[in-house]
Amino acid sequence: MPRYETRTSQFGLVSGIQQPRSDMVLVAEPTALFSPEVRKGQLYLIVEADQDLARGRDACQLVARTIRKQFYDDRSYSVTSALRKAISAANQALYQHNFDAIPQKRATVGVTCAVIKDNDLYLAQVLPAQAYVLAEGKLRALPTNLSWNPAQGSAAPFLRMGALGSSLSVEPEFYRAVLRPGDALVLCSSNLARLLGRDEVMRLLRSPEPSDITAGLLALCKQNALPEAHGLAVAICAPLSPAAQAAPLSRAGISERGRVALRTMGGWAARVTGEAALLIKGPGGRDRARKAAARREQERREQAQLSRPHIEPAHSPTPPPPPRPLDLGSSLEDQVAQARAARPARMGQPAPRPIAREEVPPSTFLGEGLPMPPAMAERRVDLSDTPGMAALGRHARVGQPPPANATLRERLAWSLARTAGALALIGHRRRLRRPPPSAMPPRRPQQGLSYRRQRPPFPFLLLLLLVSLVALLVLYGVNLSRENALRQTEDALTRAEQMVAAIREAPDQTSAQERLDAAAAALSDVQASGLVTATQENRLRYEDLQREYERALAAVRKLTYFDDLTTIAAHPVPGGQFASVVVPPPPQGITNTEAFNAIYALDTNAGVLYRMPRTGGAFQPFLRPDDVIGDLKVGMVKAQEWRVDNIVAIAQSIENGPFTFYFRSGDSWSRSILAGSEEWGNVGEHFRAVNYEGNLYIWGASRAAPGQVLKYFSGRYGEFPVPWIQNDGGHKTDSAIDLAIDGNVYLLQPDGRVLVFSAGAFQREISPPEVTPPLVTPAGFFVTGPPESGAIFLVDTNNERILQIDKQSGALIQQIRARPAGPIRLDQLTNVFVDASGGRAQLYLVNGGQIVRGALPEPPRPFRDTSAPSATSTPPAPTALP
Repeated sequence: MPRYETRTSQFGLVSGIQQPRSDMVLVAEPTALFSPEVRKGQLYLIVEADQDLARGRDACQLVARTIRKQFYDDRSYSVTSALRKAISAANQALYQHNFDAIPQKRATVGVTCAVIKDNDLYLAQVLPAQAYVLAEGKLRALPTNLSWNPAQGSAAPFLRMGALGSSLSVEPEFYRAVLRPGDALVLCSSNLARLLGRDEVMRLLRSPEPSDITAGLLALCKQNALPEAHGLAVAICAPLSPAAQAAPLSRAGISERGRVALRTMGGWAARVTGEAALLIKGPGGRDRARKAAARREQERREQAQLSRPHIEPAHSPTPPPPPRPLDLGSSLEDQVAQARAARPARMGQPAPRPIAREEVPPSTFLGEGLPMPPAMAERRVDLSDTPGMAALGRHARVGQPPPANATLRERLAWSLARTAGALALIGHRRRLRRPPPSAMPPRRPQQGLSYRRQRPPFPFLLLLLLVSLVALLVLYGVNLSRENALRQTEDALTRAEQMVAAIREAPDQTSAQERLDAAAAALSDVQASGLVTATQENRLRYEDLQREYERALAAVRKLTYFDDLTTIAAHPVPGGQFASVVVPPPPQGITNTEAFNAIYALDTNAGVLYRMPRTGGAFQPFLRPDDVIGDLKVGMVKAQEWRVDNIVAIAQSIENGPFTFYFRSGDSWSRSILAGSEEWGNVGEHFRAVNYEGNLYIWGASRAAPGQVLKYFSGRYGEFPVPWIQNDGGHKTDSAIDLAIDGNVYLLQPDGRVLVFSAGAFQREISPPEVTPPLVTPAGFFVTGPPESGAIFLVDTNNERILQIDKQSGALIQQIRARPAGPIRLDQLTNVFVDASGGRAQLYLVNGGQIVRGALPEPPRPFRDTSAPSATSTPPAPTALP
């Protein structure tokens, strides 16, 4: 049974709204017996960006996902080495992300990683995230909190140059501690760390439950009016709760002991798997393992010997006596000669003659040199019978034949004796022909040389049984782990269904928001399990649950998604970006409709106007610099607009020169210099030109009156423009970023407010709606319908969405986004054009170098409203000229 277990609790505070789970916190705990978290350790991390939450969210999530994947994919047994490689990989991924993204989406990130393996804690930090560790009764802040030392001033600021994503190299700080039951760990963002004192941290970390720690941190945030903060608390507790220890047979005691037993069986299975792998390696692998173990034991003994001082023996003036020589008896040759001489005496034979042994060179036996000595030449081979054979012959001879005067009885006796002797001789000869007895059992000769050592047979049957046993154990463990995971996934699906169903039963909007956040967290848990698609039933339940959650999300937060978002064209130049797009309306009473069959896009950086067929195709340059119209070269095209039956454009021929109005005359371009435009100079990025009822309205051109709208009457572009705004109502109009006209004039402010002017005078102001996440800075807008109806579409680049608000009341109708799992991301959204000429409005989105089209989703029903939308609608009122 393990000595302790870890318990965690996290929180997130975004715009003052408390969330049970934070996007900036990642917790990787084991979900099964054989999961990587059991082998490598449990990973906890918190990330923090140096920008606002909307800007750095993608960067923080990219860093968290990369660290988790690289840490558990690394094959190193060293936790520190795996953490270093994972942080380096996350830094490279974030650096590439910043390199490819636009400046508004770039961010640098700090991270604190904690790994708990057995009873060891490993910490790796890249500032600014803070960590507090209570281990062995001592409290330590990582990095050192300078506010705890009054002599060193305030805490250090965010180190931008050392954070992830700022360069290709990063060097994290490491720390290690030993944990025991009762110890705790807190990871939090740097802004919250500035509010924590030593006594406050010690009081929080001594809380028995991690939820008490996070509750104390949230209370501290509310006291100091902190809008955003993130944190994670980890407590080291005994494996069994006090209730389970007091009542072993209770439900809590049985469940907790079962969980601990499963965890213990997982460790045992891992050890059995390791031993089986060692057996599969064969004798060579086992020998290497034994040698490695012996080598480690030898190193340990050597280290122990080096740690002990050597004791010198006392000095003695008398040298030690020499050892006695060993008595080995007679030499081997003498023993052999004595045994050879004693053998004939035992067998009753005469002693053999001694053989003269003379030194003979080896070449003599090869036919070279002197002839062999006489003693060796006279040597003969004795082929006579041995004494045993002679005795056998003597016994075989029966005797002399009987004399001639022998009686009949003697003759019969002699015949019988001779016959018996012959039979005995035959039996002896048959026994002599038998091979000599052998002490070794007969065996079949094997291949190879007989004098080489033969290996014992390999135990294939034993190995097969062992592999089968290990395979059965692994299969049983995998099935048990899968069943537990499926049961947990089913419980999570049931809990998520209950939370989504509770949204409709909320008494008010605030409660609905809280229940919506809880349902989102439950859906995230279900999706993180990875077993949603394991069965057909779970997949169908999850899809129904996802659709119901989207309906609740649309009802509570007015959030909808594009269903048919497609890319209709891309910029013909790699890396080019469009600024605006124009889609012609249906022709009415016009015979030449060729211009209506195209879509027009403008690239203000290159000053080129592009055109593509409405049925599909690629963009082609339509009007670009250095084109000659009449006797004048075209300059940088600054604006485009649709005028009754064709496209028009405004370009500046030379720097600080006058502006030219280009329009189509038949199949060619014509031009007219705008009077008074030589005083405009080089216009900025918010230069706008809008055509309404044939008249041309210019914004952002006059340096003398920067907050004025200039009006050119139709066909009289050579006359000086008329200042249109006569009464601004005390509002500052020179900071506007976009212009739109539908009979009234609309100016978009940088904070999202819309100023409405009618007949040259200020009429009213439309404030931006309250939406989650809040609108920070819009990039542009589009106004539809007559003044009495229609909507305003705000482009929110930071949050990748379009906000549709009511033009009269300013209420939020819906916020439209691309689906998170879809193939298209609106991460470079800068402009929108709404084509409301058909039965269902079509939105043309400028997304960097792409033109994306999608149908306007149906407005969501109000919260707790089950009635269908009304089929009747009020006809639009007559349009008034601005």
